[in-house]
Amino acid sequence: MSHSINSVVRALALSLVISAPVLLALGLESALGDTQTLWREDEQRLQIGLKIFPACLGAVESLDTGVMSDGRLLVLVVYEGSKAAARKAAASFESLTEIGGHPIRVQVRSAAALDVYAGERPGGIFVASPGLASKRLRTWSERQQAVVFSPFAGAVEEGAVAGIYVADRVLPSVNLAQARRAGIRFKSFFLEVAHHYKPFTEADLRATFLVNFPLFIEWPSSAFDSPSAPLRYCVLGNSALSSSLEQALAGERIGGHPMQLAAAQDPAQWRRCHILYVDQRAAEPGPRVLAAVEGAPVLSVGDTETFVREGGVVSLVHRGERLHPLINQAAAARAGIRISSKLLRLATLVSESPLEK
Repeated sequence: MSHSINSVVRALALSLVISAPVLLALGLESALGDTQTLWREDEQRLQIGLKIFPACLGAVESLDTGVMSDGRLLVLVVYEGSKAAARKAAASFESLTEIGGHPIRVQVRSAAALDVYAGERPGGIFVASPGLASKRLRTWSERQQAVVFSPFAGAVEEGAVAGIYVADRVLPSVNLAQARRAGIRFKSFFLEVAHHYKPFTEADLRATFLVNFPLFIEWPSSAFDSPSAPLRYCVLGNSALSSSLEQALAGERIGGHPMQLAAAQDPAQWRRCHILYVDQRAAEPGPRVLAAVEGAPVLSVGDTETFVREGGVVSLVHRGERLHPLINQAAAARAGIRISSKLLRLATLVSESPLEK
């Protein structure tokens, strides 16, 4: 029986109170018949996505740009592999009387066909298959200037404009950075309800590495004033990293030591840091900082290969889109620091430049 999208919008305004444990109950059940088989979580995400997508699409400002010459709003349902899930999604959307005040037309397209699609501009694209590449999700929304909605886990983080967020409740989720790149704006009432995905910044990524380093590092007992003394982090020259690190360290402990961000304004304070991050933009040049902490049990961390070749212990450098650790074992030994073989296997080992030492 046909039903109006207004009821879905009202439900979103009150939020979608759906039990996350129920959604995340995993199994190996056949989901949609035909030749399409989904994991239980994917099946449940798909079913919820069918309800959230119309409300999400109806909350787009200037939705009429996706209206075709016949006055209907074009919705594309995209799949990879079997069509079964896409057919089910299309049937669900076709039962709606309208979205955002517009009657709709639904078309099912394969992912390969959408890659080269040059037809009328869609109002929205619903992804009915999990596991599609992030580049595709981003490209579709930017090329078509349309909401790409995927209900599957990780899709919004990978580049879909919208999807679902699972915590104690299930909510619509939006990637506002990707929405801006696609020229899409959502109405304020929807943004008040939706979960906003915040992409990790460079500072967040570096903070994550620093927070996890103590799991793979052993300092001499003399590095701590007492068994409960804090493990001190210091940052030179990167205020964004300091902010991210302070948030990440809140309430964290390791081996009885609270993990804290500490002041590092002079060489005496640098030597009391257990982890000292020296950004290449720091006012103090790396060689001077390294000379000041020489012989102290300080895990010095930089952001260039030059830093480790000049005597730093670790540098976090880019390898493609990822951060990768470079490690100077000789510098670690001089600092009295032991580095786990697990971390060493993940890192690139770097020797010091002969002219430096």
